[in-house]
Amino acid sequence: MRSLAAAALIASLGLAVLFGCASQTKPINDGEAALPADYRTWPKYLTSVQRPDAKEVRDIYINPTGADSKAGQSFANGTVLVMENFAAQVDAAGNPVTGADGKLIRGNLVRVFVMAKGPGYGATVPRELKTGDWVYAAYDASGTKTADSLTACRSCHIPLAKSDFVFRVDEYYATRAKEGY
Repeated sequence: MRSLAAAALIASLGLAVLFGCASQTKPINDGEAALPADYRTWPKYLTSVQRPDAKEVRDIYINPTGADSKAGQSFANGTVLVMENFAAQVDAAGNPVTGADGKLIRGNLVRVFVMAKGPGYGATVPRELKTGDWVYAAYDASGTKTADSLTACRSCHIPLAKSDFVFRVDEYYATRAKEGY
């Protein structure tokens, strides 16, 4: 009886190890982060971010893993941010149009960017372009991967080491505090 119970225990432990290893995330590099199909159901990181310099309005989503983060801490491995870039409406002269509230008027979705964090992510990135364990990917409005240079993403995020290479974290946590999180 004991040997049967011991065999069952060993088999259970073996399966736990096998499935535990199978669930490990394989390190990925820039351009390999998938566009999650359900990202619009995630909490908003920030909404209607005004970028008149780029003639864009941006919405940024954060997955539940990232949304569990606390102010002053790095985002956990498994965090994914998705940023939708909408063209701002422009007038005949090409100048961004604002509404009665003074904000840019959102036009069509033009690009979607993914920023994902995991252990060993971005291992092939040159040291001078490293942003921790974050990788980036770009998609067009239909969800097709693009050939955008992701070096531009890295270049903008490099100076943000104190905020885990993520923009507007203070604004994000201030908004969460107002909402009771």
